[in-house]
Amino acid sequence: MALIHLTVVTPEGKFYEDDAQRIVVRTTGGDVAILPHHIDYAAALSTGEARVTSPDGTVRRAQVSGGLLHVASDDVQVITHSFAWKEE
Repeated sequence: MALIHLTVVTPEGKFYEDDAQRIVVRTTGGDVAILPHHIDYAAALSTGEARVTSPDGTVRRAQVSGGLLHVASDDVQVITHSFAWKEE
């Protein structure tokens, strides 16, 4: 199974880093799903929910507050003001 590598960075430093099947984030243009082999892409993030699907299929939801999404090859970076898992 192809995976993408997700890194989430906040002003406090690296918040999260792991592989994922899929990532959905809210950009200023609407929700965007990032899957393996996605084209290189960059977008401004809005405040909203992010969904990260882990390699085992578990979906974790997080609240994201603005920032930037950057995709290059299968490496995804979310640089944001705040990122908080909803179940925590």
